[in-house]
Amino acid sequence: MGENVKLRRGFAMSMSKHGVMSTYLHTCPQPGLGRIAGILSLEVEDENVPLDVIQRVGAELAMHVVAAKPLVLTKELVSSDAVENEREILKSQAESSGRPQAAIEKMVEGRLRKYFEEVVLMEQKFIVNDTINVKTVLSELSKEVGSPVTIGNFLRVEVGEGLQRADAPEALAQAA
Repeated sequence: MGENVKLRRGFAMSMSKHGVMSTYLHTCPQPGLGRIAGILSLEVEDENVPLDVIQRVGAELAMHVVAAKPLVLTKELVSSDAVENEREILKSQAESSGRPQAAIEKMVEGRLRKYFEEVVLMEQKFIVNDTINVKTVLSELSKEVGSPVTIGNFLRVEVGEGLQRADAPEALAQAA
């Protein structure tokens, strides 16, 4: 009996500057095997900066990507449709509280800020030290190495991600 293994997805990442590609594999039964992977590129402007410090922080950030599940790198990359949709949902929830309009607007803005902290990598609280966000981690790293450090790109993949099980409630409802 053999395994039916099919390649369903492929990804490519590159760096435009001097830097490192950092990875993290979660739940590794053996080296190189894992159920969830986080990959990100850290780029530094000064090519004379030693990469060992950047690699250490990169590994922590790759672990953060696995744990925090960010969807986009910066707030600017969140589509305006997604922001407006979220704003409408939050506004209708706030209006049901019966508070004045000024209070509702403040509630919506606060909850929208919380939404960005959930989905935007640069705004998320850093899992290694939750008193700072990822943007602050990069700022501190830049000061430490004496040159601006940025995240070029990131990727989070999980085994079976996007697969629908045949016995899932949605599949059973569609079959009926």
